[in-house]
Amino acid sequence: MFSGSYMFMEASAPRKPGDVAELYNDQIKLTADSCLSFWYHMYGRDIGSLAVYNTTNPTPKLLWAQSGDKKNNWLNARVSDMV
Repeated sequence: MFSGSYMFMEASAPRKPGDVAELYNDQIKLTADSCLSFWYHMYGRDIGSLAVYNTTNPTPKLLWAQSGDKKNNWLNARVSDMV
């Protein structure tokens, strides 16, 4: 059985171009074998981008990114090599 949490970010009105939503968790301790798995839905002509960063170092490291319309589908992403 799976367990976890979810976060919802509304991308349509009243959102405006340039709006940013950020999720931080300083309780997770990353190790060499850490992995992040999540589902995402990016549908519509005004969809921006979604990115995962490791911000444990002074310079954030981009780990994964998608942008633009991905059709009306829920997609699964898995990010490894987290450190």
